Amino acid sequence: MIEECIKVSGEWLFYLDDHLIRHERNLITQAGLNFLAQLFIRENDQTNDIPFYLALGTGITSPAVSDTRLVAEKLRKPVSVKNRQANMIRLRTFFTSSEANGTWTEAGIFLAGTASRDSGVLLNRIVLSQGISKTSQQVLTVEVRITLGG
Repeated sequence: MIEECIKVSGEWLFYLDDHLIRHERNLITQAGLNFLAQLFIRENDQTNDIPFYLALGTGITSPAVSDTRLVAEKLRKPVSVKNRQANMIRLRTFFTSSEANGTWTEAGIFLAGTASRDSGVLLNRIVLSQGISKTSQQVLTVEVRITLGG
């Protein structure tokens, strides 16, 4: 008997003014895995028009595979850049000096959502125990990498 499995892993990279300040692994939610599975059976549709949003919040509850939203979402923005490198999906979002100022303790990527809080399917969620603090003198870049492996 041959057994194969697909592994999905995620990681978050946070940059302030182009300097990497945090690199952490995260949990992929069951809802996110279900959504990815649906993508494999879409017939005759090769477009990538699914909106992706990065959301920031202030919740501190540990991530669970059953999560469908952030605990305390405060801000969301469309992902700025989506691309694929072999089996890795890279999502980058940029926050200018006038955006996302404050301290953030949780973040998530939502698929097929809108600009409205808690909309869409939560792909992944991370809780930052030390938080990420951003001021109006800084630019924050968040990169999320999702790697599919066997």
